[in-house]
Amino acid sequence: MGKRIVGYDVAKSIAMFFVVLLHFAFYTRYYSGGLAGTAVTTLCVICVPLFFAVNGALLLPRTFDVKKHYKKTCTVVAIVSIWKLLIAAFFVYVDGSHSVGVKNLVVFLFGGGFGEYPVGYFWFMNALIAVYLIYPLIKIAFDSNDKSAMGCLLAVIFCFSVGKDTVRVILQMLGSVSHHDFASVLDGVGQFYIFGDYGYVLMYFVIGGLIGASVSRAGGGHCLDRFRLQPTVALLAVLLCYIVTFAIQRYQHAVQGTNLTVDYGYWLFPTFLATILVLQLLVNVKMEGVVAAVSKVVGANTFGIYMLHMIGLVLMSRLQALPVFSCLGNMNSILVTLMNIVMALFVFLGCLIVSVLLRRIPVVGRLFSL
Repeated sequence: MGKRIVGYDVAKSIAMFFVVLLHFAFYTRYYSGGLAGTAVTTLCVICVPLFFAVNGALLLPRTFDVKKHYKKTCTVVAIVSIWKLLIAAFFVYVDGSHSVGVKNLVVFLFGGGFGEYPVGYFWFMNALIAVYLIYPLIKIAFDSNDKSAMGCLLAVIFCFSVGKDTVRVILQMLGSVSHHDFASVLDGVGQFYIFGDYGYVLMYFVIGGLIGASVSRAGGGHCLDRFRLQPTVALLAVLLCYIVTFAIQRYQHAVQGTNLTVDYGYWLFPTFLATILVLQLLVNVKMEGVVAAVSKVVGANTFGIYMLHMIGLVLMSRLQALPVFSCLGNMNSILVTLMNIVMALFVFLGCLIVSVLLRRIPVVGRLFSL
């Protein structure tokens, strides 16, 4: 094992907090749908791409043993299945707001929802398992001296995810101005795409692997120098990507009524570019002391936080039903958004503490790491 790169832990920490903050907007009582609240949730659009990119950066440059890999994949499936059972028990016996049966549980275990309960966040784990299942094929192409296979794979995924839906948004905008439906010409393009709705996660996984390999070859993190990209320029580019993404969200809100989220947000070109730049920036920043120590702790517990955070949000929503929180409904958009960021941070820290403590318990701790 090489030297631990703290930048990966920082990236995971940022992504995980953004996940909690984004879900806080949907599953608690007083999140503002105004400009301030939307500005924050738009910032969170990078969370999933960053997670998959870090996974690729950590996994793809490593040596590969197919038996060990599939053993690990089976372990991941088992751990995720246990978590699904635990979360199902929480919703049935603690929340109890919806009626579910055995069939709902079976559907949940096999990748579907759990009745009306908010378990959609498990899609991330389902998608990660899907990537792990074909990982040996990706690894062969990644390690090959002939880079044409990897290049073709990335080109196809890019064109049918980032390319297609970025063009779709542009055509929608042109259509709004000219009162013509240009975007519908792309409706059938997905018929030629073999990877389905979550193909974009494979793209971020591979892109992350390329960044990770570049860092390894540079002896610990000089891939920005390799691409001759100055940190200041990269930061300005990330800011520009955010501004463009926010502008797209406001357009979608005005025309389609989209609230808080960005349609196709995870794989629009500004998100794609920002993910690469942010990861490159973080792996090149030298961090020591408290920041590095805290980032390592959070980075090691992101899986536990992810599995626990919906429980935290449901309990927070129950807490917000108390009269003392009613004042949130009378605050302006900026103030209530700031309050929600603070409350989301409390949920994040609470889940972190629980994960850190339970990881220390034999057997139980195995459920908090992959």
